[in-house]
Amino acid sequence: MDLITDVGILKYLQSKEATRAITEVEKLSGGTANFVWRATVGTPSADIFDGAKTVIVKHAEGYFADCKIIVDKIRMEYENRVLSIVHQAANDDEKIATDRVHVPRVFYFDTLNCVTVQEDGGSAPHLKDYISSLEQAPPKELSTAIGSSLGEFVARLHLYGHRHREQLNRPDQMHSQVALDLSRAVWFDDILNALPRHDFILDEDKAILSAAAAWGCQRLMTEPETLAHGDLWPGNILIKTNVNQQDQHQLEQLCVIDWEWSRYAPAAMDLGQLMAESITLDRYRHPCVEIQTSFLDSYCKAYKDRLNVVDLKTAAIHTGCHLVVWIPCRAWFPKAKTKDIISLGTEYMKHAWNENWDWFRKHSSYRVMVEALKL
Repeated sequence: MDLITDVGILKYLQSKEATRAITEVEKLSGGTANFVWRATVGTPSADIFDGAKTVIVKHAEGYFADCKIIVDKIRMEYENRVLSIVHQAANDDEKIATDRVHVPRVFYFDTLNCVTVQEDGGSAPHLKDYISSLEQAPPKELSTAIGSSLGEFVARLHLYGHRHREQLNRPDQMHSQVALDLSRAVWFDDILNALPRHDFILDEDKAILSAAAAWGCQRLMTEPETLAHGDLWPGNILIKTNVNQQDQHQLEQLCVIDWEWSRYAPAAMDLGQLMAESITLDRYRHPCVEIQTSFLDSYCKAYKDRLNVVDLKTAAIHTGCHLVVWIPCRAWFPKAKTKDIISLGTEYMKHAWNENWDWFRKHSSYRVMVEALKL
């Protein structure tokens, strides 16, 4: 069955009782793993997708949609499971979602054909595009609200994962080997391949980076600590704002999407990725360092006694690794700055590996975590 074209996916949707109300589809750009459409509901009603006029349709093949690299399509089952977990948690005393941060609802999921219909975030841009589109830096109050809201949400997710680890850390639940293997390849395997190309990195620093990457990889693959998003970056965070009477943008809501790579893993790797991407937002789009500092502050306060030095070391190494191997491959910054961003990533990895917390206190937003740990 053809499920990767507009015609094919629409024919499929109209052949199923649960999705027959969909009358049009529009393919969306920007997706990496899956084929994604915005679909129009012909006659919206309360008993069809909760009255939504549009929904998001996603289909997974056994390869990445944008580059044909082979990857198990079971990833969509993990996304469906974790979204269900977050929404079910809203019905008890263990809420993960907050007033300001939520995740899409799943209206329909076909395991056999790997097709899901989810809540549509509408015209809300993702955080990277939003910050990039502004004519000037966002107000500090807005950046702070974004960071603190995300910090509380991520901490709640991780705490829930700790509490339910025995139940959820299984292949038929949220132990996703495919997600772990992908993360290992993207970050830790790639840094070993990348280091020989960077002759401006000192040999002694390359040895440290290799050791730090090996340590991070070992933690990723052998320490299924808690439930993690696995791909937490501004492109997977939709943002809605409103304008107050002073013509200032205020945060209304954030929606965290694309959970295909969720898995049980060290909590701090979610922190490391978001911090690396937030650093590039601050450096190459508009100053918004408060996203970083308020995220860490909110996370530390919510995570409380579970926070330890290994979390800090893991997060900082992951931030550095992300800056060295991933950011240079993306369209985040002028190519002339490639050496600068790789050098910055090297500093993060080197000082984290050596546990030189004074460097972080002076040069990084991780000073928030350093202070929380009283180092």
